[in-house]
Amino acid sequence: MRINIVRKITYNWHIKLISLALAFILWVYVDSLKQKERFFSVSLEMKNVPEGYLVSNDLPPSVKVVLRGKESRLALVDGEKLRAYVDLEGSVKEETRKTVRVDRNLIPQGVSIKEVEPRIIDVQIEKVEEKRVSVIPVIINDPPEGYYFEDVQIEPEQLLVRGPESLLKNLSSVYTKDIDIGNLTETTLREVAVNIGDSKIMVEGQESVRVRIIVKEQYVLKRITKRKIFTRNLAEEFSAELENRPISLLLRIPRKLETVFSQDQCTLFIDLEEVRSPGMYQLPLIFETDLRDVSLMNMDPERIEVTVQMMAKKQAGSG
Repeated sequence: MRINIVRKITYNWHIKLISLALAFILWVYVDSLKQKERFFSVSLEMKNVPEGYLVSNDLPPSVKVVLRGKESRLALVDGEKLRAYVDLEGSVKEETRKTVRVDRNLIPQGVSIKEVEPRIIDVQIEKVEEKRVSVIPVIINDPPEGYYFEDVQIEPEQLLVRGPESLLKNLSSVYTKDIDIGNLTETTLREVAVNIGDSKIMVEGQESVRVRIIVKEQYVLKRITKRKIFTRNLAEEFSAELENRPISLLLRIPRKLETVFSQDQCTLFIDLEEVRSPGMYQLPLIFETDLRDVSLMNMDPERIEVTVQMMAKKQAGSG
């Protein structure tokens, strides 16, 4: 009986062994079908950059990491905590090829790293240099109508920057961020940040400058003619007769008032307070206006002839 059982087991043993192997392979295959893959975008970091050096070429900000494992294990992966890095310890060559590594301490057991893309990157390392560069202000737009931009002053005029030698070699100036003067109607002081334009170049100390933007009002010259002249402070016993001639006035007025300005807003008069007796006088004309920032540039003539006479006495009526 025992011999029959052994014979049955060993009968066609090679076929049975092959069947067992095929069954195992099928089981491995079926089990592998249960494996899932998950893609992560992981920020790329530089570790152990040698002191006095920095990375001067553009590197990908992140790498693609594909993890493989059972779905239950992949669910334990926190993508925010994954770290991809390049270890630069001992690297002082100008150019070197480095392998991107992923910190396995943050990956659960049973999960494997299937792919990292890119896996190899070129890293350029340069010594850090320092240099003083000029600061150039960037002015945009124009002041409102009636005003003009005259000048801009910067303090300090230069800044100390540091960065890789290859970038600093041809760098002589940096720019401020845009300074919009579209609503300025007077000289203004502002604190403005500097726009370096390259993250590999850093400003030592302050990263902004004080900018004094000089904006002034625009003026125009306008000539008008006045004929009406008033008298002031004339004694009651006198009468005055003024020379009848046109008076030409050259005025300096703000451009914003040019279209609305009227010569009736200006007055000419003669002050007779010092006149104590009848006679003929050459007296100066006096200009007056209530308009702000309107000024007299020239007047022709500046004096006119005034004849002062005694007032005729009234005769008493008969009773």
